[in-house]
Amino acid sequence: MKRIFTKALCLVCAGALALSLAACGGKADSAASSTASSSALGSASDYDYQNFNYSDGLDEKGYWEGIRALDYVTLPEDFASVAIKRSDVEPTSEEVEEQISNLLSQYSSTEHVTDRAAADGDTVNINYVGSVNNVEFTGGSAENYDLTLGSGTFIDGFEDQIIGHKPGETFDVNVTFPDGYSDSTDANGNTVTLSGQKAVFTVVLNYISESVLPELTDSWVASTFGTSNNIYTVEALRAYYQDQLYTSNLNTAVMDDLLENSTFKSIPQQVMDYQVNQCLNYYSTLAGYYGYDLDGLVQNLLGYESTDDMLAHLESSLEDYSKEALLYQAVAESLDITPTQEQLDAYSDYKDTYGQNYCTMVALMDAVTSTLTSGAVVS
Repeated sequence: MKRIFTKALCLVCAGALALSLAACGGKADSAASSTASSSALGSASDYDYQNFNYSDGLDEKGYWEGIRALDYVTLPEDFASVAIKRSDVEPTSEEVEEQISNLLSQYSSTEHVTDRAAADGDTVNINYVGSVNNVEFTGGSAENYDLTLGSGTFIDGFEDQIIGHKPGETFDVNVTFPDGYSDSTDANGNTVTLSGQKAVFTVVLNYISESVLPELTDSWVASTFGTSNNIYTVEALRAYYQDQLYTSNLNTAVMDDLLENSTFKSIPQQVMDYQVNQCLNYYSTLAGYYGYDLDGLVQNLLGYESTDDMLAHLESSLEDYSKEALLYQAVAESLDITPTQEQLDAYSDYKDTYGQNYCTMVALMDAVTSTLTSGAVVS
């Protein structure tokens, strides 16, 4: 691991709207999602999110194409020297220890347990074969699949029925596919309807995986990070995290202060549409991964009544991220900031996926953040 801390390639909406809810099977708050809402964003059908490209609407500087951000944003007078209280950004010892705990988890080893029953929270290794009306279907079978019980990765009821079984056992799991689930095919290519259908999965529980953490010692730190990061002791590792967390907290505090004290005349439709398309494209891609159509995903995994209902509830967040996107560019325009070659190179591996202009935009965000953080007055 060359860098202990890395910045994810995400901008504005990507990863920021609690999108991990879908990946872990989370649900929207029932009070918020119980009634469909109307929104100025309109309907998901109004957007061409299936063909969304991350670099669309961005120029080679990483700016919004044809948009001068300072026409829409009025920055506060002291934006280049924001006053921050040190107590607000100094990390606690608990936060440092949490980072170290997460680090140890990344270097854990796995033991295979076969002498007890599976419990909620365990990661189990299973083989399974699924069928509907005694017909096996494509995508319904796997061998040596690692599944964390309680993660909500599989359809409702599947994981619960593994709990209590021991490694070596073979048993049936009975579930019902939710409405909106995509069709599959049988071995001959015939369509097998899954939406709303009862299914039987024959499951073999191979073993339970237990993680074993490495012991946090100077020797382990030196052997793991001495060469790559020049960190040789536990004390040095804690100091590293203390410094990195402080910088991260300061970056966030500076941008939050700037966002709160800037004035926005309006949000260009181009920027707002970009956020919506990006968000819908993410969920649509995730839906395919889990075997849903888009409405099926947001209804069954996120708890909204429909995709339009989800958009209505996310409208405020999408507006905030649109403002943030304009804010970065406004600061860059005002201070004539451009990313360094090193900042650009940090995202070179993502060009094929996201496009050069998008990667330049993320590098520009780094450059703006670095400039503002360096100018912040911490007391």
